[in-house]
Amino acid sequence: MELKRKRNQSDSIVFNGHDLSKLVYCKVRRPIMADVSASFEDAPGRHGEYFKNVRRAGYDLQIDMWIRTEHRREVAKARHKLAALLWSDEPAPLYLPDDPTRYLMAIVSGATDLDEITDDCPQTTVTFHIGDPDYYGQHRRMDMSGAASFAVGGTLPAALTVTARPGACSSWRITNTDTAEFVEVVQPLTASSVVRMDFDKEHVTVNGSIAQLNIMSDFFSIQDRAHVKISSGSATLEWEERWL
Repeated sequence: MELKRKRNQSDSIVFNGHDLSKLVYCKVRRPIMADVSASFEDAPGRHGEYFKNVRRAGYDLQIDMWIRTEHRREVAKARHKLAALLWSDEPAPLYLPDDPTRYLMAIVSGATDLDEITDDCPQTTVTFHIGDPDYYGQHRRMDMSGAASFAVGGTLPAALTVTARPGACSSWRITNTDTAEFVEVVQPLTASSVVRMDFDKEHVTVNGSIAQLNIMSDFFSIQDRAHVKISSGSATLEWEERWL
C-alpha cells in the first residue's frame, strides 16, 4: 500500500473543474486508444470482402484511488467529499495525470464501489464512461476580415463557432477556400447585425433569431492548416483542438 502511494503522490486528476488529487492518490488504467470497429461486406463473385467503414467506440476508463488519510475520523468525511466531486448529471472534462493539457468528456458510470472505502482499506476503483473517444485540447480564437490562413492544432478535424459583424449587406458567406465549402446567410443584414454560427450543431442565428441559409450551405470542418475567407465585415473564429 505504501509503495503504491509513493508512486502516485505526484498524480493530478481533475474532473469537472475539481482537483481530485487533493483527496486521493490515483492510478489510471486505460487503453492507448478507443476500440476500433471495422465493417466489411461480402464481395459477390470474388474472394474477400469490401471495406465499408470504420468507427471508434466509447469505452470505460478505470481509476484506482487511495484516500489521502489513514485517520479514522477523516476517512468518512473524505469519502463524502469524493462522492460529491465525482457526481455530475452530464459528461464533464476529465484531465488525466499523464496528459494534463488535453481532456476527455467523461461521466461516472456503473458501480463505483465507494462503500469499499473503510477505515481499514481507504481504497476504491472509479469507472468513468467515455462516450466521445476524442481528446480535446487548447481552446483557440482568432479575429479575421477578408481571408485568413491559420494552424488548427490537434490531429482531428475541428468544428468552428463564428461570431460575425458583416455590416450592411444582402447576404453573408464564410468559405473554406481549400474545399470551396461554404455557409451563407441569405437575408438582409444591417450595420448592427450579429451572425452566430455553430458548425458542430449546424445552427445559425442573426441577432438571436434563426437565420435563412442558402440551401447549398455545408458546415465544413477545419484541419491542419486552414484557409478561410468571409464576404464582408469581420468575424471571430473559435474552436477546440481535437486529438486522437
